[in-house]
Amino acid sequence: MENKTFAQLKADRIHVAPRALELSSSGAQQRFIALWAPLEELSGRLLGVPAGLLRFWLQQPGGHIVITHLASGYDPGTHMLKRHVLHNVASVSVSDLARDSLEALVPVGHLLNHLLGNCGAAEGAWLSEGGGASVALRAVGARVAELFALGHGFDEEARADARAYLSRSLALYLHDAAALNVADPLLDKCLRSTLFSAAFWRSKKARAPVP
Repeated sequence: MENKTFAQLKADRIHVAPRALELSSSGAQQRFIALWAPLEELSGRLLGVPAGLLRFWLQQPGGHIVITHLASGYDPGTHMLKRHVLHNVASVSVSDLARDSLEALVPVGHLLNHLLGNCGAAEGAWLSEGGGASVALRAVGARVAELFALGHGFDEEARADARAYLSRSLALYLHDAAALNVADPLLDKCLRSTLFSAAFWRSKKARAPVP
């Protein structure tokens, strides 16, 4: 069952683009009969995000997910959806959702990496680059940067780029946590004890801005 914080995130930060299902592939239309079905599919995949991280997300001025017929990807900056101005948008393809593809969650990983690193600002380090929007998050960012240097990313993209390392690993954690534990157990342990830990988000250091 969804908690109130997740319900608020779903209402305020997750959107469905006009004609998203209608313009998607025939396979996606067979998989999702109703327009709201892709939204419920994505929501189910995000239920593992702890309430503390959801609250942090909602406190940021930007950080939206748009379910669309277009390719999945993350676009920092300002975008329009109908008459609404959205900042820092993770586009999630209906077709990727229909295929149960990891790529549907990678844009969400990039979005979280950006928000956790510098609250979605145009300048400044993302979490995976050693950034951090709070004292505790800065420590997490430093640890992730150390782990990236070890070269244990679970695929070629994750091994080649610091941002992709954490963003794709966050996506894999939500998609198949056991697979991340096998491929990169040190990062899996880090995520479990920090970003995906309720105790971490109760800590004052997690909420204390970086001086």
